[in-house]
Formats: sequence, structure tokens, C-alpha cells
Amino acid sequence: MYKQDIGINAGVIWRLLSDKSALSIREIGEFTHYHEMFLFLALGWLAREDKIRFYEKGGALYVKLEGAASGWYF
Repeated sequence: MYKQDIGINAGVIWRLLSDKSALSIREIGEFTHYHEMFLFLALGWLAREDKIRFYEKGGALYVKLEGAASGWYF
């Protein structure tokens, strides 16, 4: 059951990043209202699939889509 939920959450985050470009981990949490554990699981899913990249800015960890953001993530 969790695996399907994590995939759905990953899709939501992917679409959010597609709309907003780069966001901090905190901002993603504020937009999605996901419990911290599910937020990190979804980000891990996206990272493992090379869909996102992380970088640090001003002491905060940011996430952005990797490469061109074309099509929908499912």
C-alpha cells in the first residue's frame, strides 16, 4: 500500500516542481502538507529515477527537476 502512495506523492511533487521550478524541502512540505516521512520517501523515489537534483543555497536544501521537464510523471 505504501509503495503506491509514495508513487502518487512523487507524481504530485514532480508536477509541483514542474510548475514552480526549484523549491526548498521546506517549501515542498508547505505546498503538499505531506508528513515528513512520506515527503522524503517521495523525493527518494524521484532521485532514484534521476528525475530531480538537489543543491544547497543559503543553508537550505533545494530540489529541481533534472533536465527538461516535458510530459507528465506517473
